[in-house]
Amino acid sequence: MTGCRERAILIPSSLTMESRDLRVNTLKVGLIARAAAVFRMNRIVIYRDLEHNDSRFISMVLGYMETPQYLRKMLIPRRVELRHVGMLPPLRTAHHPTESRSESLKIGEFRVGAVVESVGSDGGVWVEIGVDRPIPLQTVGRYLVGQRLNVRIYSQNPLAAEPVDQCEIPHYWGYETETAQSLESALESRKDSLVILTSRKGRAVTPEILSELGRQGQKRDLAVVFGSPARGVDAFLSKEAMGRYEMINTIPHQGTQTVRVEEAVFATLAALNLVQMEE
Repeated sequence: MTGCRERAILIPSSLTMESRDLRVNTLKVGLIARAAAVFRMNRIVIYRDLEHNDSRFISMVLGYMETPQYLRKMLIPRRVELRHVGMLPPLRTAHHPTESRSESLKIGEFRVGAVVESVGSDGGVWVEIGVDRPIPLQTVGRYLVGQRLNVRIYSQNPLAAEPVDQCEIPHYWGYETETAQSLESALESRKDSLVILTSRKGRAVTPEILSELGRQGQKRDLAVVFGSPARGVDAFLSKEAMGRYEMINTIPHQGTQTVRVEEAVFATLAALNLVQMEE
């Protein structure tokens, strides 16, 4: 996360409507998660499409992929919908470390943790952070067993950590998943964001348009909206709402009759990644 600014993609609950194959749909959602991580989007909003509402499954797979491997068994119950997640590629983000030795941790290092034990009446807890043993957490607040939180190592001998707000973490730290009853309601809560609608009816992207969006996006939250496999974003918004937002076509001169949602997500975020919106 860059400071506390939101960088969100909004996708429909009908993302998976083209296939009934659980394996295919798992991989499709996995591509959305990878795109979000590659381009440092810190929120994925699933807005409801009345034609097909698969929000629960999409949220489940997104949540599984974002959770560090060492916490999945503890935080994510076994579900039949997740039986193909073993095929998904790892995110390989900073909050998914591969080093698991406690002696390798450095003071100031951040980790995602989960409370495994509450000790005494003073609120002391032990947290699992993916090393060879749980470590104590210095805190004045109270935490529940199973609660997820971000921590910073402040002592190596003995090894101990303190809770931190995600806004204090200076590098990309994954995404959160949110569901919304409609696209209009999701955007209504983002009135101050730079909202970009993706559509083949929008302005074809050029360097000038990207520069313009970069200027508009400085010091603002960002929300990038994608339509469904069957309908464009104009099917989910009133004409009045459509006029309030920027609409662009990030795949002009496409060689296929249709572009899949996951393909549009990668293409659009790659284009927007060329401009600086974070100053």
